[in-house]
Amino acid sequence: MAPNNLLPHALKTPTLKKLKDKRIVLASASPRRKDILRTFGLAPDIVPSTFGENLPIGSFEDIHEYPVATANHKAVEVYERLVTEDPENAPDLVIAADTVVLTHAPPGTSQTGFDSLPSVAQELLEKPLSKDDNMRMLLDLNGGICEVVTGLVVVYPILTAPGYATKSIDERSLVYFADSPRELLEAYVESGEGMGLAGGFAIQVSTHNTHRDLDAGGVLVRKVDGDYNNVVGFPAASFFRLLDLLVDEEPDFLDI
Repeated sequence: MAPNNLLPHALKTPTLKKLKDKRIVLASASPRRKDILRTFGLAPDIVPSTFGENLPIGSFEDIHEYPVATANHKAVEVYERLVTEDPENAPDLVIAADTVVLTHAPPGTSQTGFDSLPSVAQELLEKPLSKDDNMRMLLDLNGGICEVVTGLVVVYPILTAPGYATKSIDERSLVYFADSPRELLEAYVESGEGMGLAGGFAIQVSTHNTHRDLDAGGVLVRKVDGDYNNVVGFPAASFFRLLDLLVDEEPDFLDI
């Protein structure tokens, strides 16, 4: 039976039409990423990566390369595992993403090239280890600006060794935090919403969330500069642009 990863409401673009009857895999258990893809008409198979996400941050000259490298390991691990387990049902496209939060981002606009912004020391915030750690993160972010960076990688089959190719991008957005009173931050930490999320906050919560169906973290944020979906966890617009580019430049893309 052919895969059914393309939903009826997907736009009838040449690229999305090419995904019809292809096996698409999301190498993540994130309900947010799944929801974003479904919004645009993709319902990938969910196969979370077993990669440990333990790359040494200090080994990267540019900290923005860290989430791209992590996403690359996730995507390749899932692709290789699925091909090994069932070569007759190998994926046509594996999608992986990794989102991190960088503190003390310089202000800018979506029209400003990040390379032109002044250099500033930034701390990488991953998932809080405890409520105390979550509070530390929010106090650091409160009233300031952070940079949300998502590394996005796709893996697809090719005819030459090693049998697959990867393409990657990184998407960057700025999040401006309101100057919130401590009691609001404490209440947010106690809600538990920020646990398990890079930076310890969310501006949108999946309907699969066990705490609520609303976004309590949105009250901490006054503005987003850049792709909102990137802050949620998946830069959909750039993902589809990447697929368009592959269709235009790779004659065998999704045809093997």
